[in-house]
Amino acid sequence: MIKLIIFDLWQTLAYRDVGYSTTSAMLEKTKAGIPKKKFIKIFEKSIQTKKWRSKFRAYENLCRNMGLEPTKKNISLLMRIRDKAERETKLYPHTFPMLKKLRQKGYKLGLISNSSVFAVAQLKRKTKLLDCIDCPLFSFDVGVVKPNLLFFRKMLKLAKCRAEETIMVGDKLEDDVIPPRKIGMHSILYTNYAALKKEMAHFGVFV
Repeated sequence: MIKLIIFDLWQTLAYRDVGYSTTSAMLEKTKAGIPKKKFIKIFEKSIQTKKWRSKFRAYENLCRNMGLEPTKKNISLLMRIRDKAERETKLYPHTFPMLKKLRQKGYKLGLISNSSVFAVAQLKRKTKLLDCIDCPLFSFDVGVVKPNLLFFRKMLKLAKCRAEETIMVGDKLEDDVIPPRKIGMHSILYTNYAALKKEMAHFGVFV
């Protein structure tokens, strides 16, 4: 019996309403020459695994890990690109109605996200999403990013649920779907809301 439903945040419940990829923009503007997939992991580990008090220091750390000289110009450039996108944080139309229905049906709701303290601050300013979540857990809370299994184990402990009572929903196969299955959790690859409803129905969850 499913008791806990965990959602990824970005591209599952929320998105940044800009017409470009911040990852691509950072690589293009800095001419770093790093493969996009590798850069994403560098960014996550540099910015999203610590409760940074200083945004400047966080992005200084990113510069170093990118192999860029951590000048004020480079740091400010990266910050501006990311800040512009994070200011445009929005929720998908399905997000609130879906979460409300699931709560009404008695499910506990979790959130697992590779996010920085700065992105979450914008999320709180722009939306009331966290008011709908029983167990929010961010990468800076645990010091690791998905797909590290510690992240999922921490959620189970926080929510006081067993793996087999849990569904993880996210848009990345390698980060959100395959890892939780390794510890006995169920998981669903999110592509769109209509497909998600059908997938959830297979587990007896109807929204």
